[in-house]
Amino acid sequence: MGNHRIEFEYAGELAELIVAFILHKRALGFKYSTEASLLRVFAEFSTRYDVSECKLPKDLVSDWSERRLNEKAGTNENRISVLRQFALYLEERGYRVSIPAVPPRGIDHFSFTPYIFSHGDVSAIFETSDRLKIRKYPPSNMQQVFPVIIRMLYGCGLRISEAINLRVADVDLDQGLLTIKDSKFGKDRLVPMSDSLTLICRDYFRQAHPCSRREDYFFAHRDGSPMSRSSIYKRFRDVLWKSGISHGGRGKGPRLHDLRHSFAVHSLKMQADKGIDPYCSLPILSAYLGHDSVGATEKYVRLTEEMYPELVKRVSAACVRVIPEVRI
Repeated sequence: MGNHRIEFEYAGELAELIVAFILHKRALGFKYSTEASLLRVFAEFSTRYDVSECKLPKDLVSDWSERRLNEKAGTNENRISVLRQFALYLEERGYRVSIPAVPPRGIDHFSFTPYIFSHGDVSAIFETSDRLKIRKYPPSNMQQVFPVIIRMLYGCGLRISEAINLRVADVDLDQGLLTIKDSKFGKDRLVPMSDSLTLICRDYFRQAHPCSRREDYFFAHRDGSPMSRSSIYKRFRDVLWKSGISHGGRGKGPRLHDLRHSFAVHSLKMQADKGIDPYCSLPILSAYLGHDSVGATEKYVRLTEEMYPELVKRVSAACVRVIPEVRI
């Protein structure tokens, strides 16, 4: 669902064009919130340059694209990428512009090393979660919530934000179906659950929601407020330690999001072992995960070559067919 409300005021001569560009992206189904904020900074930056003849002159593009002191490579790449999209939009509409070069592909889009849990790791995490003891004061129902939400993150490959934002109405316990609303990229999607996870959710619902309303959060504190990422992650770190899974430090993981990575890789591995061509399974998994492209799903697998070299080889071959190379 696109958001057609403009949150910011934009400075300078490019303001009207920037607003039109943002509305264009949102009409295509993108949230474009972080980018809109970044373009507000760019609009202010552009007021120092003459844009009367050329809307994006070379000096403006070059100065904006230059990497700042102490700026991370990924942050710089994102700034260039957003400006490049804006430049291409203007060029298509007949404006004179200088187009930024494609951001260097050598930058690793993951600022961390994904950790793929083994099936033994996953079992240990579930068992430890079931034995988790939460202090009684102040009162909390985390002991009920955590074993269920951790299974849902792995069993459905959800993002933590998607899980904690689920409402009672979004969880169909008869059909075993989750409705994920307005997630990343502004997409809604339906996510089927396994029979075993559906049974666990039914049992949890009976205990945690004796008199709930459809708009209540499915995973909630006793006062009705939703669980926070930080509280779930804190318990997750405790569970990792008690499960004998060491943490590699900052940027190394395992992180909570690695449950989603593990789901993706394990799912592809299972399909490949059954003889299902990744050419067929990749697009389905990509839609299930709510990715904006098959390439985003494929990145998860490329980073697991040490564990699954044969899977990487097969997925790479499939992606040549799913995403054909364009020669200019």
